[in-house]
Amino acid sequence: MVRIRPAVETDYQAIRELTYAAYVSSGHIGPTDPYVAALTDIAGRAQHLYAAELDGKVVGSLNIAPPGSEAAEVAYDNELEFRMLAVEPGFQGHGIGRSLVQYVIDFARAEHRTGVVITTMPSMTTAQTMYHAMGFQRAPDRDWNLYTAGIVDHQEGLETFLVYVHPLN
Repeated sequence: MVRIRPAVETDYQAIRELTYAAYVSSGHIGPTDPYVAALTDIAGRAQHLYAAELDGKVVGSLNIAPPGSEAAEVAYDNELEFRMLAVEPGFQGHGIGRSLVQYVIDFARAEHRTGVVITTMPSMTTAQTMYHAMGFQRAPDRDWNLYTAGIVDHQEGLETFLVYVHPLN
């Protein structure tokens, strides 16, 4: 059974490795992409970091980005956003990601949030299928790229990031 819990310092190396594998080794971003530094700076994103543990082994993680926090990118005022969902590739397809996302949904309901939001990359089709199956809806009006976010000063050739919202009624 998968157990979701706040990550502790002894989890950081495993989270760093599985996140790198899920994003870089799986081909979603290149090894020289500047985002790799943010993904693998586990101590820098330790606040609101959760680990998925299976049989005593950390096999997944994600960050919850509370409203108003620096980590929140696309959530509206009463929504809860999660970021950097990663599952060790050898454990993908075994319900680890679903357990992590369900944890966020339950957390958001307990806080009386109106929805849960995630940004994903177009290449992450398996995750998108899971989000849809869990009740998330595409919110194309909230899609963004590095130019519209003010991170770079050009928009040529930039990937558009896809936003999904799970309304909580």
